[in-house]
Amino acid sequence: MDTPVATARVLKDGPLELRGSLLLNGEPCGEEAWLCRCGASANKPWCDGSHKTAACVLTGEPPRREGRELPPDGGPLNLEPQPNGPVKATGPVMILSDGGEVTDRAAQVFLCRCGASARQPYCDGSHKRTGFSAP
Repeated sequence: MDTPVATARVLKDGPLELRGSLLLNGEPCGEEAWLCRCGASANKPWCDGSHKTAACVLTGEPPRREGRELPPDGGPLNLEPQPNGPVKATGPVMILSDGGEVTDRAAQVFLCRCGASARQPYCDGSHKRTGFSAP
């Protein structure tokens, strides 16, 4: 049986909703998870609801990237939080808008977790400018 391609849905003013076979630093961590995008979670890289009080405004409409195709069977999506930086996601993943529309297909992406990127959900290096700190 084929493993479906993982999805990352960009929730407006909220976390990144992940679905699929998920790994955290190579270890299984379930089939659904919510990654913090606001930078305020006390449980990084996971969302703890802090975005509700952090006054963080986050888009639900990620930039569109065209022309990338993925195999129909996905395999796991490995999440590797980078020290004081983004989450490196390796493995086939489809990025979805808040409304569920596919906006990107990738084999590797760097996902913002500081809340300051102008290219949400992608990292643009803003964590360096803001002094974001997380393991």
